[in-house]
Amino acid sequence: MTSSAPTPQAQATTASSEAGNWFPENLAQITTALASLVARPQPVAPVAVFDFDNTCIFRDIGQAVFRYQLQHLHYRLIPEQLAAILPRGEGQLAGRPLTAVTTALVDAYRVLFPLILTGQAAQARRLPQARLFAALLLWFTDQARRDERLGPRYVLPFMGKLLAGLTTAELRFLAVEVVEAARTEPLREEWLRVEAPEPIGAIEASYPLGLHPYPEMLALMHRLADLGIERYVISASAEWLVEGAARALGFPVQPECIFGIRVGLDVGEVLTISDPPDYPVTYREGKAAVITRWIGGRTMLVAGDADTDYEMLTLPEVDIRLLLNRNQHGLISTLYDDPRILLQGLDLTTGRFRPSRESIGGA
Repeated sequence: MTSSAPTPQAQATTASSEAGNWFPENLAQITTALASLVARPQPVAPVAVFDFDNTCIFRDIGQAVFRYQLQHLHYRLIPEQLAAILPRGEGQLAGRPLTAVTTALVDAYRVLFPLILTGQAAQARRLPQARLFAALLLWFTDQARRDERLGPRYVLPFMGKLLAGLTTAELRFLAVEVVEAARTEPLREEWLRVEAPEPIGAIEASYPLGLHPYPEMLALMHRLADLGIERYVISASAEWLVEGAARALGFPVQPECIFGIRVGLDVGEVLTISDPPDYPVTYREGKAAVITRWIGGRTMLVAGDADTDYEMLTLPEVDIRLLLNRNQHGLISTLYDDPRILLQGLDLTTGRFRPSRESIGGA
C-alpha cells in the first residue's frame, strides 16, 4: 500500500516542535526527575511504561480496527468460532435476552461468511444481514463491557479473538492501514441503528472517528530514548495491532517491549480463539502483573488514562505517575486529586493537550 505519511524521523521532529501544551508544573516535574536520574548512577536500570490508547494516542487502535472489520467485513474466523466465543447461558444484556442476541449475531454471520470466504465482501455488505451484524456486534461489545457478569475481562480478549484466522504480520499491516485512514477522518461520533428481530427490537450504538498521536507523548518517548531509558507499552488492545500502530506513528518502542491482549497462535502465527497459556489479560491487575513478571529494571515512569491503568499507576516507588485527564467517573477518577499524580488536561473535542490539569469538551 502506497503511503504519503511522514517518516518516523519527520514525525519526531514535528513532535518536538509542537510539544508545547503541557501543564507547566507537569513538564517541570518530569524535567527535574529526568535530570536527577541522569545526574546520579542508577543501581538498577530505569524504565518507562506507557498505556497506548488514549495515552500515547487520541482514540483507540483496537477500537479503530474493530470498526474497520465491521465496515469492511474483514474477517477470517468461521461461524462456529464466533459462536464459541460468544457468552452462553440465560440472562439479560441491557434488557434483551442474551441468547436472542448471540443467536441473531451468529445467524447473520452465517449468511455473510460464504461471500466473505470467496472474496465477495463487497457483495456481502449490501445484504441486510451486514447492517444487522455490524450494529448488533457494536451494541453487544459496548453493553457487554458495562455488564457486571461480562465486563472488560471478557470483551478485551473477545475483540482479539475476532481477529482469528489472520496472521500477526497481517495485523501489523492492517494497523498501519487503519491508522492512515483514521488520521484523515473528522473527530466525531457516528451511530448505527437497526431494527433487530424480536425479542431484541430496536438497537443503536456509536463509534468515534479519527485518531492521532499526542505530540507531547511522542516527544517524551523520544526524550527518554535519547537518555537511554527503555520504553515499554502495555495496552488493552491486541498486541500486534499496537506494534503496527506504534511504528506507523513514530513511537520509539521496540516490538519486544510492547505487551497487549494476546490469543493463542497456530502454525504460521495465525491467530486462534484460544487463550494464551500463562499470560494475563492486560487490564488493571494484568498490566501490573506484566510489569512485575516481564519487564526488568526499575519503573520510574508510568503513564495512563483510565481504570485499566489504575494498578500500574499506583505501583510503589514510581518517580513519575502521569495521568491524562479524560474526565472519567470510574476508579481512575479517585486519582485525580492524588498528590503523587501529574494530572494532564486535555481538550477532548480536538484530542490535544492543554496547559492545565483540567480537561474541557466531550470524549
